[in-house]
Amino acid sequence: MAYEDFRARFGRARNQYNIMALVGNGFDIQALSGLGSLTDTRYESFYHFLKFRKFNPSNRILKQMESLRGSGAENWSDVENAIGQLHTVDRVSPDAIAADLKEVQREFANFLDQVATPDVLSRLGETAVAHELTIASFTEFLGDIGDADEYNRMKLPGRLNIGDVFNFKFVNFNYTALLDDFVYLDQDQYEPHPYESSDRNITFRPNPRGHTGSQESAEFRMVSYLVSDVVHPHGVQSTPRSLLFGVDEVNNRLARMLSKPYWAQNNLKYGDLFPATDLFIIFGCSLGDTDRWWWRAIVEGLRQNAEADLILYWRRGPNDADLTATSLREKLASAAGYTGDTGVLELLEQKARIVLYDDAMERVWLNTNSTTQPNWVMP
Repeated sequence: MAYEDFRARFGRARNQYNIMALVGNGFDIQALSGLGSLTDTRYESFYHFLKFRKFNPSNRILKQMESLRGSGAENWSDVENAIGQLHTVDRVSPDAIAADLKEVQREFANFLDQVATPDVLSRLGETAVAHELTIASFTEFLGDIGDADEYNRMKLPGRLNIGDVFNFKFVNFNYTALLDDFVYLDQDQYEPHPYESSDRNITFRPNPRGHTGSQESAEFRMVSYLVSDVVHPHGVQSTPRSLLFGVDEVNNRLARMLSKPYWAQNNLKYGDLFPATDLFIIFGCSLGDTDRWWWRAIVEGLRQNAEADLILYWRRGPNDADLTATSLREKLASAAGYTGDTGVLELLEQKARIVLYDDAMERVWLNTNSTTQPNWVMP
């Protein structure tokens, strides 16, 4: 699969910029927390759901979840790593693991139906519309790069011009439709044909903060084109048998039934996208080894496309006081399988901009909980 070239679909389109946004469970947790949900999509919440339902106590996946809770692990990637260890360390057959996974799969779909309800989706959409959060994500996100030097190291802003096409491809690693709902271009925030004499449909701000050294001022708006699409490589809540849990690519033919890239057909469906991506955005992802296929493909995409950029968002937790942009680049390199590789670290230093944020920081990209826009967002 390649990116579709939308320029011929519009009347006066110039260049097209492909933006791949990879979104993990951190988004769902953020959205549910902001809506006051009594539960969320953390694996610990699912564990309590299984115990309440008196789920099969001999299920190996449940036992792994119990063990992880005691060790302080908190990400779904930790669970998936444990699934891999059942085969590689405990020598459990892939068939037996797959059978246990199917039991979990069914219950996880029931769990999600109680968390991401139609009421939750409706309230999330109403919040997005009331504060124009969706359209701000699409048109003002470069303002999240608060440091002028970091902003000026990006290739994308200097390439943009009036009449360009912004083609967003959201890779939603979540099984819910919370992200789909939030980025939906509704009738209140967006109109496909707002002008009589032009088919351009958005105004994009390439330099919202007004960073010095940029070719554009803070006030400059580009009348442009917007296209957006969401894919769920790991399955969707509404189709329980599509929900994928498992490990990264494996060479063992028997073990590949546990491989997410194999069943999601990553190479076939998404492999061609990476060299043609102009900007990668990673948000709400734990950068676990079980999604290594994606992190490695991003690194290779950055290598192959000299003009490509990456923005990595990372939410500061209570134990992240010492976290730095450098350590996050190292974490991404390690997740991609390039631990200590100086060439990859230099590549990420050159191309990866890091946005370290917390709940108090002004931010527009996929910010579901803002009731007031940052002061640099133009009405």
